[in-house]
Amino acid sequence: MRNILFVLLVAGPLAAADMPSQVSKPYGSAQRPRALVVVGDRYHSPVLMRDGLAAALLHENLPATFIEEVTALNRASLAQHQLLIMARNGRYWPQGYTKPQAHWMTDEQQKAVWDFVQNGGGVLAMHNAHTAYPPGGLYYQLFGGDFGGHPKPYTFTIRITNPHHPITAGVEDYEIFDEQHTSKYSLDEEHLLMRNIARDNLEAPAGWWREMGKGRFCYLSPGHTPEALNHPMTQRLIRNAARWLLRLE
Repeated sequence: MRNILFVLLVAGPLAAADMPSQVSKPYGSAQRPRALVVVGDRYHSPVLMRDGLAAALLHENLPATFIEEVTALNRASLAQHQLLIMARNGRYWPQGYTKPQAHWMTDEQQKAVWDFVQNGGGVLAMHNAHTAYPPGGLYYQLFGGDFGGHPKPYTFTIRITNPHHPITAGVEDYEIFDEQHTSKYSLDEEHLLMRNIARDNLEAPAGWWREMGKGRFCYLSPGHTPEALNHPMTQRLIRNAARWLLRLE
């Protein structure tokens, strides 16, 4: 009996070592594209956005640098990354919350992001990433949409309108408790991925894609609450979008 047990213990690892590798693509190489992620504003915790996005990026084995200091978004930092994720709005209060707000994104930063996409980079804009940026600037020209307001958080449905795009692969309609952004959308139906629909029938575009120059862009509206950001379907959308933007499909 001892001899049989010894043979099994020895033979097991040897047999496993002889088997061909079954490593999935994201874990098959140390040469992975990098993501630069801008998070954190008055109404959206950088911890919430960091943890929700990090979970999705980790599953795709994508290294990420998270920044709250907005001046760190510039041409030099973008040159070190292949994916930019915007997960904050465009306003701040330079003299305190009792004084008027201002736009933090400069013309130079807008041009850097614009050129990043034109030269082949990918941009994933999350939730409120279209809120209060300089009107008429290159950032909104890249976006193909604008902030349109939202009610207080409640439960509504994310309705997939284009199930055939790589970003929506494997994603089914789902309900979330979140802010329902009523985004202004300026592209055509071909680029629309999904809509949000409330129980009182209020609805709006909730996700879209576009290609510009050599690069790609995607907007996804869910993400104000932990429940929405960490919902399995939202996580799937983020992962799919990252792969599509980086041309890893």
